[in-house]
Amino acid sequence: MNSEIREALERAAAQKQVMALYRDDTGECWSGIPVMAGPRLAVFCRERDFALDGFLAVDMERLTGVERYDDNDFVRRAMAGEGVYGACRKPPIRSCRDWKELLDGVMKSFGGWCSPQCEDGEGDLCFYVGRALALEDNGFLLRPVDADGRWHREPAFIPYEDLCTLAFGGNYLRVFKKYGG
Repeated sequence: MNSEIREALERAAAQKQVMALYRDDTGECWSGIPVMAGPRLAVFCRERDFALDGFLAVDMERLTGVERYDDNDFVRRAMAGEGVYGACRKPPIRSCRDWKELLDGVMKSFGGWCSPQCEDGEGDLCFYVGRALALEDNGFLLRPVDADGRWHREPAFIPYEDLCTLAFGGNYLRVFKKYGG
């Protein structure tokens, strides 16, 4: 990851600025306020439609660009008025030095409920929703639920090296936890 991206995220975290994050190779874009950083991961309070909704951890090596999202008076006024800046908090997780440490915190503080996004060796993306069950040295076991809220029979093994993002603590997962399974 380039040092300019890391420096921009560190400034944004210190000033509680909303940032847009890009992966140009996939066209993906997210927005949020940086709240934690490790050598390889960044964790953001995820922003959607002028509201915070959980957290998103991103493999910084996969980021191709960042820019300030609240860089005009209207957006800053709306974010402040909707309480985005005041609601921004670090998740109750000790460290995000690597995926294993982050997932340990997700298991302890969020019951393991998360939504990992992975990339296979051919560049195809896959998404899961479920509960992390166990951490291993090179990956973790996830008990996925399908779109109908039913548990899959077998857990999925997800290698850490395949992870692109990990969402946790948001409303989408709260609803699956409440009504699924």
